Amino acid sequence: MTKKYKVSWRKGRKRGAIGISYPDSITVEAKNPEEAHLKAYNTHEHLMFVRVTEIENRDNEHGN
Repeated sequence: MTKKYKVSWRKGRKRGAIGISYPDSITVEAKNPEEAHLKAYNTHEHLMFVRVTEIENRDNEHGN
């Protein structure tokens, strides 16, 4: 089962971009935090100070 994760970083850039690095974040679906971290590299590169946070599924909290 996949979960949603927010992958954020303090320094990085989009793949293939030339120039300055900047803080950013993306949301990905993955089986675990490690896979979520790796998926961030599909669209971004040179990521530093990465933080992976699971996004709670609010529908399940209310039994829906």
